[in-house]
Amino acid sequence: MIAYRILSDDDFDSLHECFLLAFSDYEVDMRVSREQFRQRLTRDGVRLDLTAAAFDGERMIGFCLNGLGQWQGKTTAYDGGMAIIPGHRGRGIAKELLQFVEVKLKEKGVHQYLLEVLTSNVPAATLYRNHGFVETRRLAVLRSSTPMGGSKDFSVKRIEQPDWQLFRTFWDGYPSWQNSIDAVDRVANERTILGAFVNDECVGYGVTFVPTANLMQLAVSPKHRRKGVGSAILASLETAEPLKINNIDEDLKGALAFYEYNGYKQVLAQYEMIKTL
Repeated sequence: MIAYRILSDDDFDSLHECFLLAFSDYEVDMRVSREQFRQRLTRDGVRLDLTAAAFDGERMIGFCLNGLGQWQGKTTAYDGGMAIIPGHRGRGIAKELLQFVEVKLKEKGVHQYLLEVLTSNVPAATLYRNHGFVETRRLAVLRSSTPMGGSKDFSVKRIEQPDWQLFRTFWDGYPSWQNSIDAVDRVANERTILGAFVNDECVGYGVTFVPTANLMQLAVSPKHRRKGVGSAILASLETAEPLKINNIDEDLKGALAFYEYNGYKQVLAQYEMIKTL
């Protein structure tokens, strides 16, 4: 008989082990060390006291990671990953786990539930739609095979404290949960922020999540675009290997063209979905 329960800190190692096994055949490489897994949970705002797992006897066979925060002005839970290990799929466990989680979130007064799911993962997307989730955006996943090593004609230097009031004026859209302002602030010790400056004026910035080389944000002042500012920031953020760029809004055609110009190609797409609880 499959049992479901909310986790505690004592379950962390079992959760990490289950995470690696459950995502071992996923389209995206999800392998992370124990410390990288902890850093990922911190970035996503995941709380173990909101995270649920499925157990076959004593063995954890599936999980639903849940973060908590504000999204579009509402108290929101974020599904940071739900998966079932091979050999236990196709038995309705994911459906029951999701039902269990939603009851717990409602008890906590959560107003809505947010997630991303690969468009190619038809069974998962169907499960979420059947549970009342609706698509809000399509998000692009980009990769490059080699570092760009491009021009650095602008003064690019490290920024310790982000000026979000200024940075927001550079945006054409808004970042996903994993790349949001709150996410950047949650990983203050694991992030790098670089700014491009013209006559001491910051005209663009970029943020990376260092443990997994993920680009979290990159934006340039509208009046300084198409001058190499963004490319200079991107080149400075890259080290020995290209960055991982996840969840770029597909409606931001200019951003996608910029990354393509700098050697990044779209390899996958995700639905961003949300449900009112």
